[in-house]
Amino acid sequence: MHRLRVILIIASLCFSSCTSKENKSDVKKDEDIQLFTKIPYTESGVDFINKLTQNVQVNILTFKYFFNGGGVALGDINNDGLVDLYFTGNIGPNRLFLNKGNFKFVDITQAAGVDGSRGWANGATMVDINNDGFLDIYVCRSGAFEPVARANQLFINNGNNTFTNRAAEYGLNDMGYSTHATFFDYDLDGDLDMYLLNHNVVFTNDRPIEELKNTADKYVGDKLYKNENGKFIDASKEAGIKQPVISYGLGVGVGDLNSDGFPDIYVCNDFTERDYMYINNGDGTFSETLKSSTGHTSNFSMGVDIADFNNDGLSDILVADMAAEDNYRSKTNMSGMNPEKFWKAVDGGFHYQYMVNTLQLNRGENKFSEIGQLAGIPYTDWSWSPLFADLDNDGWKDIFITNGYRRASRNNDFIKQKEYYFKQIEEDPNVNQAELIQKILSLMPEDKLPNYVYKNNGDLTFTKKSGAWGVGELSYSNGSAMADLDNDGDLDLVINNIDEASTIYRNNAEQFQASNYLKIKLKGSKNNRQGIGSTVTISSIGSKQKVEFYPSRGYLSCMEDLIHFGLADNKRIEELEIKWPDGKKQVLKDVKSNQLLTLSYSDATQGVNNTPKRASYFSNITGSSKINFKHIENKYDDFKDEILIPHKMSTLGPCLAIADVNGDGLDDFYIGGARNQSGELFIQSTESTFTSSGKSVWNNDKRHEDMGAAFFDVDSDGDVDLYVGSGGSEEADGSAYYKDRLYLNDGNGNFSKSRDQLPGTSISSSCVMPYDFDNDGDLDLFVGGRMIPGKYPFPASSKLLRNNNGVFKDVTNDLAPELSELGMVTSALWTDINNDKQMDLIVTGEWMPITIFINENNRFTKNSSTGIDNSTGWWFSLSEADIDGDGDKDMIAGNLGLNYKYKTSVLEPFQVYCHDFDSNGTLDIYLGYFQQGKLFPVRGRECSTQQMPFVSEKFGNYDAFGKATLPEVLGEQTEQALHYEAKTFATSIIENNGDGTFKLIELPAEAQFSSVNGIVVDDINNDSHPDLILAGNLFGSEVETPRNDASIGCVLLNNGKGEFRSLTLEESGFLADGDVKAIQLINMLDNSKAILVARNNDKVSLLKLKK
Repeated sequence: MHRLRVILIIASLCFSSCTSKENKSDVKKDEDIQLFTKIPYTESGVDFINKLTQNVQVNILTFKYFFNGGGVALGDINNDGLVDLYFTGNIGPNRLFLNKGNFKFVDITQAAGVDGSRGWANGATMVDINNDGFLDIYVCRSGAFEPVARANQLFINNGNNTFTNRAAEYGLNDMGYSTHATFFDYDLDGDLDMYLLNHNVVFTNDRPIEELKNTADKYVGDKLYKNENGKFIDASKEAGIKQPVISYGLGVGVGDLNSDGFPDIYVCNDFTERDYMYINNGDGTFSETLKSSTGHTSNFSMGVDIADFNNDGLSDILVADMAAEDNYRSKTNMSGMNPEKFWKAVDGGFHYQYMVNTLQLNRGENKFSEIGQLAGIPYTDWSWSPLFADLDNDGWKDIFITNGYRRASRNNDFIKQKEYYFKQIEEDPNVNQAELIQKILSLMPEDKLPNYVYKNNGDLTFTKKSGAWGVGELSYSNGSAMADLDNDGDLDLVINNIDEASTIYRNNAEQFQASNYLKIKLKGSKNNRQGIGSTVTISSIGSKQKVEFYPSRGYLSCMEDLIHFGLADNKRIEELEIKWPDGKKQVLKDVKSNQLLTLSYSDATQGVNNTPKRASYFSNITGSSKINFKHIENKYDDFKDEILIPHKMSTLGPCLAIADVNGDGLDDFYIGGARNQSGELFIQSTESTFTSSGKSVWNNDKRHEDMGAAFFDVDSDGDVDLYVGSGGSEEADGSAYYKDRLYLNDGNGNFSKSRDQLPGTSISSSCVMPYDFDNDGDLDLFVGGRMIPGKYPFPASSKLLRNNNGVFKDVTNDLAPELSELGMVTSALWTDINNDKQMDLIVTGEWMPITIFINENNRFTKNSSTGIDNSTGWWFSLSEADIDGDGDKDMIAGNLGLNYKYKTSVLEPFQVYCHDFDSNGTLDIYLGYFQQGKLFPVRGRECSTQQMPFVSEKFGNYDAFGKATLPEVLGEQTEQALHYEAKTFATSIIENNGDGTFKLIELPAEAQFSSVNGIVVDDINNDSHPDLILAGNLFGSEVETPRNDASIGCVLLNNGKGEFRSLTLEESGFLADGDVKAIQLINMLDNSKAILVARNNDKVSLLKLKK
């Protein structure tokens, strides 16, 4: 009876609880809850301040890293279940705060003995180095002090809230200029080793940069310490760790970047020295693969974090830089990139580095696509600590980035003032130097900045939430770390600030209606008690999350040694797998949420890799095909005369053309050459290999740049001839350099140049599209005009050429006069768009809309009622297919993509103006973009002045220029200027509505990673639906704009309804990285198909579609 009564009471309580949860009036909506609440230091007791005061001897002028700030290390030092806080002070003492619960802390620094004494403290790490069950503290030190004052400190936890510095005993009292350290088991021998990140303190050097990068320095170069029975030994040289004198290490992250079970290392370097990506070879050595793995990186790389942010099981990389989000700060605080210096660094073996945050999406096979622009996180100003974490417990890792610099030493107007006073010091030996130095320091601007937080949208993009989530307070923030300080299941923030109290933000995600979580404590092996290097993967309701456990992350900081998962509304986890560093595994089923789960190494069993490698659709057969052509681009500086053009116009080739030229039933191909490189014809053999037909006929025309090519039967003799369009931008408009060429086939694949069958016009052309538009039985031509050389973006004229018994006549003015000065055409296709049994002409290009010319009895008229009036973009390619299975032809159009610096929309289009604004007889190009409803110039004061000297006269300082809109810079002359607007940069399906109108539909995010220059439509998976294969990139951007290099090829499977799924690289096997300019389908001997990939300044590749 009593038992029944208890059950009824519990049931009643449960019913009451459930009904109250359903009562919406009693529950706060998630959007009404501010995610973070700042805990005042007067309440928390955490009154640590990293106080930095400049004086004449020690300041930002004498030590450029003076304002780089301090770090935070979080961990439970006394094993009471509460996370404690440790802050480093650069000049002042470090401080340790004991967590007493409910966000109350007590300073125990002096009693604990961890203030760090004199020296310059940087990063801090908590790690159980001696595996006694208590967290120890390792502090990295630097500064322009004698070596003994720089010795790093290892505070061993005595188990009673006191510590003893025993760094020398462990071999960790390194006396270099240390930034931070991370502990991990790089050789998988069961104990923790250490990577020590160092930096130089000399910021100018007269020696050649090529010499400096090969000069080692024991105090400057990074070090890898191997743990030998508790003693740490420098193993850097044997392991292959770079130690150049130009190392300026600011961030280091560890993770398994290539999924082989061994921990890899990513190192952030400031200034010219490139970042390092060390791939663990599994034998105690590393290979540095940054250049082959990434297209570009940040320039002033600060902090770094490594995590799987898109839940695909691969570890991605986030690096912070210092580019401002708003127009004013970007124009006033950052100097322009020097093209000569940029290319000298690239040619000297460094990398393509740009001042922008970078998000390297792991594609597998040690290939990364940098998608920071697409993700929406490229600009967070002077940033330091980037961290991935699921802040709102929705199952997706969000991003938090600290921001701010105590004094704006890179403000361009201040730099001019500084140079003025320095000149006085140099020229007048009697001047009061101390007084002038103090004057300079006082002139340095002070600008507090907000930190940034981004919500992960689950689709590779993020939404800025700084203000909405309550972390937008202005500050000078540096190191930061996360932990569940109050044990409520969400991650709180701790931030080390300069000249003001450190910040603690309480996370309120527990108030959300769907905020389940799981926390995991690891009990590792005897020599790695924390289980550092373990990987936990959870699966629930079709989704997966992965966390690699490496506590040292971000910038100078260390997270608590717990693993956290947000679970949204999932109450249970279907499966949890932990993989320990040595490969042993444990799998748990049906795990409850909202708990702290302890996993022990002793419960693991020997791991077995039971996940077979997927069979991919494509395989690379370039080697076996014996294709040995490499496109070799000639050197030409497009920016010499046209300083402000957005990208090179001389590096747009090569072209491809495919046909059976010798009548043997096998496809052959022609690939165009660059200037002073002949094109080449390759003949397919019965062994599925390709042999060059010889270069003699093509070599005579190698001075031309081949931009378009097409095989077709010109003279109706039953074989295919070859038309090659000449293009480029290196000669004056109208030059014979731009004359197209016709090569006639003798029927056996031998070609000779025709001398008198083409009209005498010379245009810099692009695409060549044959079709019998006059219905007389032979093939006529459309030839697209790509540009007017030296006059970007003036519209070029395209041509219709009628074939009269093998002789071509220009009939453009008669049949399609609107093709004259149509635009910068890149692509075209012939198709019956309105089902009237007449082929219409679709044309597009750069700064052009999708333009449809309707065939009306062999005359072509532009259709202005297409429904896609807002389709103006930077289009590069066109194709067609019935994508949605409704019986009519849709189009696929390759655009610039959504991962480029330039952004646009219908309401705020990207713009270009061209006019002789400075009245010097030459054209000036000026790009414009919108921000907060105002149109601003893209380029800065310095480069604008190089093109138009009146700019610096009109705007006497950077402050004035930074406030100026584009119309204010150019004045009334904008009304006379050539003006274009681009309203979409998305690669899209142009859906045919069946009534003569169309609709633009953006393709998935993977299709937007870069410009799409080539499109192949084919049924890849034999389901009778047309799939898409895309490739591209645009490497020729000016040096202040990161090049478009994120595409490695994209395969999209169509479900028959016009909906696409992007295949991973592992699934597709289609790797087409590089500056791809054309792809085409080619039929192979055994009735199989392959994709031929042509790259600018690179080799051709051939990828076969498996049967």
